[in-house]
Amino acid sequence: MSAAEKKSALLAIANGSIVSSLGKAKYRVGGSVVHVRFCSQSSRAPEKYKFNINPNTLSADFELWVCGSAALYYLMPVSFIRGIYDDPNTYEDRHHPGIKVVSVDTGSHTVTYASGGVGSSLRQYVSAKI
Repeated sequence: MSAAEKKSALLAIANGSIVSSLGKAKYRVGGSVVHVRFCSQSSRAPEKYKFNINPNTLSADFELWVCGSAALYYLMPVSFIRGIYDDPNTYEDRHHPGIKVVSVDTGSHTVTYASGGVGSSLRQYVSAKI
């Protein structure tokens, strides 16, 4: 299911541009490189989605988070993602140093990424196109 949802979201952001695979999680969309992640919906918390940010993420031009289905996604410039990654208080994966963990709330279109509930709005990135 996630592969189909990723492909649908990629076609949605492409706005008519050609989409081609650059590996497992990266795609060329027109002249840009997009790193894409999919998170399934949880029945216990249907508006909450977990994603991680790793060095591979930061080598793209855009980050695409697909939340449950291609009907709900966020397309963000990597400069926005780098700001989260570089924050010294961003949650780090306990088992994988260098990987940062974030939580997306699709009800409020926010991402929480650091202790104390630090986060940012994702409203301008909802259903964005390249």
